[in-house]
Amino acid sequence: MFPLVETSHVLGLATSVGLILVTDLRLVGAALTREPVSDVMKQLRTWMLSGFLVMFVSGGFLFWSEAARLYYSPTFRIKLIFLLLAGVNAIFFETTIGKSVVDWNTIVPARAKFAGWASLVCWTAVIIFGRWTAYGLN
Repeated sequence: MFPLVETSHVLGLATSVGLILVTDLRLVGAALTREPVSDVMKQLRTWMLSGFLVMFVSGGFLFWSEAARLYYSPTFRIKLIFLLLAGVNAIFFETTIGKSVVDWNTIVPARAKFAGWASLVCWTAVIIFGRWTAYGLN
């Protein structure tokens, strides 16, 4: 059962974070610059959230299977901190500047660019510390 849960976790991660990457790169002006931000976000949101749900549920099962080891793992704790920061960043974006995305489709405000960069940093750290935890290098 463990390989199935781990595979689900990695596939959820790839789906969610891969599409978050596309969205964040659009926010910072590094990709899809001819596409309106609202179009990019609208088309990817359902898939991002679905991937995140799979990743979150399977991550809970992975934690449950090794809770005693992970509880004391500094790399796992750092991963959780960055996961929390990514979530706070996303909630802050969605409840503030993201509500007016249609108004600034072509020129992305500095706050939205900052949210994109913060998301890129947080998710990169989540992946790095997650892999570090998985390979027991802590």
